[in-house]
Amino acid sequence: MNETFSVGSVLSTGFRIWAKNIIPFVLLTTVIYAPLIIWGVVAVQGEPGLDQLLRVLHFARYSAAVILLLNIFVSAALTYGVVMELQGQRASIGACVATGFARFFPVLGVALLSALAVVGGMLALVVPGVIVTCMLYVATPASVIEKPGVMGALKRSRELTAGRKGSIFGLLLILAVLGFGANKLVAAVFLPNAGDPAHLDETYHRLATYMYADLARAIVVGSIGAVMAAVAYYYLRNSKEGTTADELAKVFE
Repeated sequence: MNETFSVGSVLSTGFRIWAKNIIPFVLLTTVIYAPLIIWGVVAVQGEPGLDQLLRVLHFARYSAAVILLLNIFVSAALTYGVVMELQGQRASIGACVATGFARFFPVLGVALLSALAVVGGMLALVVPGVIVTCMLYVATPASVIEKPGVMGALKRSRELTAGRKGSIFGLLLILAVLGFGANKLVAAVFLPNAGDPAHLDETYHRLATYMYADLARAIVVGSIGAVMAAVAYYYLRNSKEGTTADELAKVFE
């Protein structure tokens, strides 16, 4: 039976799958984020003070690019876990990691070309960049499951998202708002007076706690984002082509 692709269906199914597998999915994402975690821990070492603050600011400036790279592997690994869950099975962390490694380089190529296309669209005008982002949203799951090659994955994502870009934009907007809200919440709770010169000592002493809390936020947000993309891919395939979760899972046998 074909299921309708909608923002509500993707969010409800995505959060259900993520919550049901929260420990393995978050643990797997944590393992993949190990380089970022090590960098963050090093940044907050030493006595609280200006030097530590500068290291943290340097980390904050460049960590977003590292997160984008690591999320490629997170998405490749969790796509397998999501497909297994959709057909009623549990995927082991080892199987997810193995799938991620097996598809890492094709997925990396997909991610790089997608990023170039999005940046090109943004430089032309913001709207084309947003359209390209929505058009290529499921390129990574397509690369993992269908193995069509780098250009083939981009083409498949364009085909699957045709006529659904408005819904995908709504989904991405909701996820972006949730991510932004989580970022502000962590800052408000763990670094409440960061912009007040009168509370510099307090800011210095809270930096380490804030760093660890923000890393935890990034891990949670990264795992949720990967799950949502895989679920969106499933609903698009099902609604347009009638493809079931069992049929998707057969490619991993």
